[in-house]
Amino acid sequence: MHFPTIIAAVIGATTAYAQTQYTSTGTAAVAAAAATAKTLSPVSSIKGKQFDRFVNIWLENTDYDMAAGDPGLQWVASQGITLTNYNAITHPSQPNYVASVGGDTHWVWEDWSFRIGSDVKTIVDLLEDAGVSWSLYQEDMPYSGFEGNWINHENGANDYVRKHNPLMSYDSVTSNEDRLAKSKNFTMFYKDLEAATMPQWMFITPNMTNDGHDTSVTVAGAWAKGFLEPLLSNPTFIQNTLIMLTFDETECYLCRNRVFTVLLGDAVPTSLQGTTNDTAFNHYSIMSTVENNWNLGDLGLKDASAPVILI
Repeated sequence: MHFPTIIAAVIGATTAYAQTQYTSTGTAAVAAAAATAKTLSPVSSIKGKQFDRFVNIWLENTDYDMAAGDPGLQWVASQGITLTNYNAITHPSQPNYVASVGGDTHWVWEDWSFRIGSDVKTIVDLLEDAGVSWSLYQEDMPYSGFEGNWINHENGANDYVRKHNPLMSYDSVTSNEDRLAKSKNFTMFYKDLEAATMPQWMFITPNMTNDGHDTSVTVAGAWAKGFLEPLLSNPTFIQNTLIMLTFDETECYLCRNRVFTVLLGDAVPTSLQGTTNDTAFNHYSIMSTVENNWNLGDLGLKDASAPVILI
């Protein structure tokens, strides 16, 4: 990626490629957009080496020991493999999200509304080339494809933020209506689950309360257990499924950026539930693991050299 392309894509820049019509936060405008916004629920059945479905769930800003001591997250750990040597890429939040789907931070260094040029590819390009279905599920996103930030009009809570949606920073996604249509609200998660139209790759972000950002690890841990426990016994969801729950970064900027991360789901053998793995991994390993699983190739960036997580 050329540096000038990145500069041209920073907040406030205009390009001929990126759609920006889905940004209004006015009540009437949101209601109108919600009534017409395109929503897609693609499905596929591409067999993988280790798993046939990959689910990435991110929580927020918590040091490893704090997360590991939380009762809700201890329950999550009991269901799978805790990666004890897993590290975030940087600080603050947004570049970690960006890196996890694009193989690089692409000069995103802050929690601003960066726009990365439309010539920059992501994991989406690799998934689509291989026919692997994908979707993002974002709690309290007001409608599919929304590109702004959403504050709860009743209590003022930061319900949905663009920076925690990893693909919204990429013009290669936001310039494509069909790709925007796969960025959906949690309501669609449960509709897709009930209709058996779940994709094979998904990224799930709770709202700013449930991910712990505006609250605490106790809230995040309770949410994680409450969300995952019924899914782990749901045969529509659990179909050789690997769930990876992690945190974007540590709260401490001066400490090692080691984040609590657990692999769970029926792709993890029962014999490995409640165990640990101390191999060094990082957020780029999310991409390398998915790429390896479905023989996707790579973007030739840091995803190409990141260690693959083997179960």
